[in-house]
Amino acid sequence: MRLDFLADQVSAYLNALPQVQGCRLYGSLKSGAFDKYSDIDLEVDVSGMDNGQFALEIPALLSQRFPVVFFDFAPSLAPEKYIVSAAVDPENPFGIIDLSCAANPHCRTVSREELSRRNDPYSHILKLFVINLKHFIRRADCRRDMERMYRKVFPASGPALRQTEMLLDVYRWLRENAGEKQEAYVRALEPYVKEAAPFDH
Repeated sequence: MRLDFLADQVSAYLNALPQVQGCRLYGSLKSGAFDKYSDIDLEVDVSGMDNGQFALEIPALLSQRFPVVFFDFAPSLAPEKYIVSAAVDPENPFGIIDLSCAANPHCRTVSREELSRRNDPYSHILKLFVINLKHFIRRADCRRDMERMYRKVFPASGPALRQTEMLLDVYRWLRENAGEKQEAYVRALEPYVKEAAPFDH
């Protein structure tokens, strides 16, 4: 599904909710500087209610309208920001929707610990893998982030590996541990993993 079409669908759905004052598209899709690896950045304004609590409701709300493959909160940004990532298009694994839940006044009631407890470990690794794969293909410096991801999956790992080796090892782990919801999504990543394999930096 085209990114702009998906962004419009999600925005229209959220705008129809009584809690939502408005949705604002930002990032590369808004500026027009997007490519096939881009995601969707949306800010959801829920002024008048607790935006942290609304962030916790986002996965269930999206699941009522879209086939959510996985979701993942960003605990490290809380409580200053509440962002939840959701993948809803199995055919475009990079088209993850990053929803920033904002309000005036901003609420700080949901802790990092609460968000971490709600995250599924497999989904968290899957999100990190997609981000690292995208950055690697774009030739960004992502070795440190890739090593952190790798150690989460293989905590007893030995000497540092090449980045392509880390990607392949984590991808195999994702394939072996995918649930029914994630199987098609993880398979859709395979051409991009192969695209990344010929080079390392």
